[in-house]
Amino acid sequence: MTLILPFMLGEERYALKLTEVQEVIEDAEQHYLPAAPAVLIAAVNVHGRILPVLDLPQLLGFSSAPLSERMIVLADREFPLVLAVHHLEPLLSVDLEQASLIQSDAPDDCISGVLNWQGQMVSLLDLEQLQRIVEDECSDTGGDYATARTDR
Repeated sequence: MTLILPFMLGEERYALKLTEVQEVIEDAEQHYLPAAPAVLIAAVNVHGRILPVLDLPQLLGFSSAPLSERMIVLADREFPLVLAVHHLEPLLSVDLEQASLIQSDAPDDCISGVLNWQGQMVSLLDLEQLQRIVEDECSDTGGDYATARTDR
């Protein structure tokens, strides 16, 4: 069994494996990022590291509903990022062996698999694909995601 952190983007439920999450922060003071692409909505201080906040619903084409005050800090130090989502849900313990893998050629598909949890579909977020999309978005708008990286 694997623990996952589910969250809502619009009416769709997504999730991250708990091993991909450093922590969930709440009510973090957000600071403006000059010259950043529109999907990088702010920067926050997480234990002395300044990390960009990604508006995940906007990046993936969801409605502009209010974002949750709780945000997800990714554990990957090579891809330091905070995810803003519409709503976070309690942790779930699931059997990922039952997840259906998705084969998609869509360049903006960030789903590594889909599982059926109590009759509801949960899409597992693919962080490698998400990183490629964020880096493409930053380079397309003239921004430099690498300048926000504090681990180098």
